[in-house]
Amino acid sequence: MHVLPKRNGIQHARRESDSTQVVQNVILAPVRITRLFIAATVLVACTPRPATAPVPKPTIIPHSAWEATPPVGFAADATRRNKAPGDSLSFHDLRVGVLSTRTDSTGAKPVDIAKLKLTLGDKSEERDAREGSAFNWNGYHVAIVAVYGPGELGGGLAAIEIGTIASLPPQIANSDSAGGAAMRLRIRHNITHITLHHEGDAQPLRPDDDVPKKLRALYSWGASDRNWWDVPYHFLLDTKGNIYEGRDYHYMGETNTTYDPSGHFLITAIGNYNKQEATPETLNAIADLMAWAVSEFDVPLDNIKGHYNYADTDCPGKYLRKYLEDGTFRRMVEERLARKKKVGG
Repeated sequence: MHVLPKRNGIQHARRESDSTQVVQNVILAPVRITRLFIAATVLVACTPRPATAPVPKPTIIPHSAWEATPPVGFAADATRRNKAPGDSLSFHDLRVGVLSTRTDSTGAKPVDIAKLKLTLGDKSEERDAREGSAFNWNGYHVAIVAVYGPGELGGGLAAIEIGTIASLPPQIANSDSAGGAAMRLRIRHNITHITLHHEGDAQPLRPDDDVPKKLRALYSWGASDRNWWDVPYHFLLDTKGNIYEGRDYHYMGETNTTYDPSGHFLITAIGNYNKQEATPETLNAIADLMAWAVSEFDVPLDNIKGHYNYADTDCPGKYLRKYLEDGTFRRMVEERLARKKKVGG
């Protein structure tokens, strides 16, 4: 190191110090900027963002308030459909085709039979299956829940249920009988559609009718005549706008027609809407339920439809169908969705 005069040394030392500070500032400046950027990012991330409040769920009268018997059945990896001759039901890698249906009257009591074709990969088999029978085939349990004859509701259709044997309780997996409602399989689904029905009673629903009694009758009829594990719809409404809980909406509903109800959120108006006009209370309750389902399950508004859109039926009746076709229900749902408040700050 060179020894400089004191004054120059002092001046030199000051210049060296100044240079060092400049270098430090140059080096540390990006670090400070980075820290400021990170702090700002964290602050923004932690700041509550405006959120859309969900549409409130309408008041529901629980299943337990009207039932005489709780729902039955078993949750399983399964499907169930009504199929006409010439149609088939596919589930995973199994395909069950209905070749024909007939009634065998040679015995003491007529028996309805479905002729099936089973296909799995390169395996194929044809067999006659009697109504009410069940069998296992290559890892699957197939139940012929019903074969509806001429004159019956659903005449000509075969109600077929398929489940993976591994997902079934032993009493079902090992059974050669389709059994009744208690042996039906609950089929989970993801809701993608909202579908409006009416119950289609012979008579309109009157304001003084005992609605819980009607629901119990529907449950009993479904169990005894159709082998259903609960009422077929997820929610049922009366003329006063009361909404009754039906089948657990996490599970697929039922139909007497050939459409696939999996993914459908089923709403029904109790009564006959070919014979009665809908009350304002009923219309509002339907719209409330539809709006909640749209919000809860992210259902597109275009998927709000009627049973008649999927099957050869006039359900939900002309006095409800008109509100689907003229856009009334859609507008009512949109109004409810628009009422959602912004929360947060």
